[in-house]
Amino acid sequence: MMKRKGFAMLGVMTLSAALFTGIGSASSAEAAAGAEPAAGCRTDSHGLTLKTLPDTGDAHFQAIQFLSPSIGRAAGNGFMIGTSDGGCHWQSIQSSGKYSFNQIQFLTNSVGYALAQTDAAKPNLLLRTANGGSAFKTISTGGNAFNRIQFFSQQVGFGFTQAFTYKTTNAGQTWTKLSTPPNTRYAHFITPDKGWILVFHSGGGYDVKRTVDGGRTWSNKLYVHSEQTSGGMIYGTDSSDIWVVLLGGSGMSQTSYSLYHTADAGEHWKQLISNPTAGGGPAPGPKVDGLTGPFGAPQDMQAIGKKAAYLAASSGAVDQIGIGRSLDDGRTWKNVTGVPGYGGKLSFPAALSGYIATTSSLSGGIYSTVDGGIHWSKKFSIPEPVEK
Repeated sequence: MMKRKGFAMLGVMTLSAALFTGIGSASSAEAAAGAEPAAGCRTDSHGLTLKTLPDTGDAHFQAIQFLSPSIGRAAGNGFMIGTSDGGCHWQSIQSSGKYSFNQIQFLTNSVGYALAQTDAAKPNLLLRTANGGSAFKTISTGGNAFNRIQFFSQQVGFGFTQAFTYKTTNAGQTWTKLSTPPNTRYAHFITPDKGWILVFHSGGGYDVKRTVDGGRTWSNKLYVHSEQTSGGMIYGTDSSDIWVVLLGGSGMSQTSYSLYHTADAGEHWKQLISNPTAGGGPAPGPKVDGLTGPFGAPQDMQAIGKKAAYLAASSGAVDQIGIGRSLDDGRTWKNVTGVPGYGGKLSFPAALSGYIATTSSLSGGIYSTVDGGIHWSKKFSIPEPVEK
């Protein structure tokens, strides 16, 4: 295993505290320096052996998060690795094969949360670390099986199931179920009080609703007709600036979908993508020629500030993850160069500098870009053979 000075483990780093205040906190100079490839950067498995949780298949990534263009972690079905130099070198943080990490969210370089399984047949546990991921403590979820979390501080956070949203204000000691409409399928909060939800409309299609009082009341902001409703996702870093992915039908390894954006809290919306497919049928909303998005089913999206957003999509029929972006707050959309693989998780700490972890075990790896997705360089390759 390679060791680089200043990075024995992420949990004991002594780098500048300015880098640990959250995604997007690094200065532009730090961003350029942190993500530029350095001489001697490796693209292989960096000498790491990735043990996997039983019955979860070969090693593959399932989550990635960069706190700055330099400092980040990636985790999968039994392991977590980290870098302090923009992916030039990686080291093991968790390698026991005990946890299959489905989501990681670090508030600082030391304090973070994760959803992980200890058995492929059991629901996620909610975990907390205070030492960068070297050790985790289980936090009570009140008996709820969360498939996604969103923490704003060590005390305040949200846990999401398929249909319900729960909130804690005391670090998970207790959880309160929010009052959300029937058939709510996705929720995203910008602050503990301001949030958005995606609801299956009773007559078909989707409703997008907003709250400014912590979920006590919800106001309608968008209705989109759809012949099929299979779900969607909401993203944003500002309560008025929101991106909504709506899914239509799927078939023949194809998924139909649309992308909507608002910059004024839902008073006006712009449809950026209308992506019907032969296998999935019409995309949600009106068909608009020329608004084609990345090929395949949307896998992940990232919003950076109020200007930039990236969307990754892939299909089992093509060994290529497509990536699209807007750098001007939704005024224009461009599909840019993708990376090999299937399934992708994004992390963009700056508008032009970001990372993608491909979630397939075949050709799985981590790639980075410093020019907004025009070019990608490989930073890590899943090792073969994999120890189990």
